[in-house]
Amino acid sequence: MLELSALLLIAYGLYQNRHLKGLWLVALGFGLNTLAILTHGGQMPVTAEALRQAGIPRAIPILKERGDGLHVLVEPGAPLWWLGDVIPLVHQVISIGDVLILAGVAWAAYELGTKGRKRRMGS
Repeated sequence: MLELSALLLIAYGLYQNRHLKGLWLVALGFGLNTLAILTHGGQMPVTAEALRQAGIPRAIPILKERGDGLHVLVEPGAPLWWLGDVIPLVHQVISIGDVLILAGVAWAAYELGTKGRKRRMGS
């Protein structure tokens, strides 16, 4: 129930700030992550291959046994597995949704920064 409340509050905040074009990317990433989580029983799917490539194979047996409360280990072929944490970084895996969220936040920050500059310069 707490997770659902948090998701609804985030969605409401994005809706209230929809005038910022960058937040449309954030909303898309948020939606993709939410879809991945809902499709996998309330946990973000992560692949063993992504964990190995990221240099954190020790997480695989933990996720196989009991999970960590936020993630579930899936194999390719599970529904929408590719929306989960499948992009390996150094000691971390992220999702397509995470990439969109990061890009959207950067875009929104740029938008806010340039709007402030235009106001100060009298444009």
